[in-house]
Amino acid sequence: MADIYLQDLEKNTKPGGHYAKSIEAMRAAGREIPGIMHLLAFKPKATDLLNQFTQEVMRGESPLSPAFRELIATITSEGNECSFCRDSHGAAAAAMFEKEGRVKKDKGPGFIGAVLEGDADLTDAEWLLLEFVVQVNLEAQEIEEKDIRKLNKAGWTDEAIYDAITVCALFNFYNRWVGASGVSWQEEESSLASGTRIAQRGYIP
Repeated sequence: MADIYLQDLEKNTKPGGHYAKSIEAMRAAGREIPGIMHLLAFKPKATDLLNQFTQEVMRGESPLSPAFRELIATITSEGNECSFCRDSHGAAAAAMFEKEGRVKKDKGPGFIGAVLEGDADLTDAEWLLLEFVVQVNLEAQEIEEKDIRKLNKAGWTDEAIYDAITVCALFNFYNRWVGASGVSWQEEESSLASGTRIAQRGYIP
């Protein structure tokens, strides 16, 4: 499960929104509550908007497949040293690449690990876009028009580039939100379960 530094959120006796019932059921069963649940339940109006935005960014119409967008989230989180997001979204990406038939069954986790190591079976264009995502994540102010044109030349449309930038920017928010709040997985099984839920259900509770 997870811990959280913001103890007032953890001790909140009246969580709100879609996550309230889940939190109350976990408390009644004596189960530890994942820290991310406390963040999501604290200001439900903001959370509803965040969920809707995330769903549209990650599952809305795009030249980038949902699996590839989850991969961008994983790459971004790895670059920001956010293991919480890296592990759960890496698990989601693995499951979705398997579902799309891009990777054989049960080979998804190994594929994602190979991507992070820079040694996976991706096209040259895909590697170029992921390298651009790393630049967006770590050196956004250094990007020039020539970098965009290089992606265009490789076959990426401006829409695809926009979507890649947006996913990277969104997960910079999530990485800092959970990181500064102290949210972290204590059990590998929890991140795998989270990734499975994300792959199957998306971001609307």
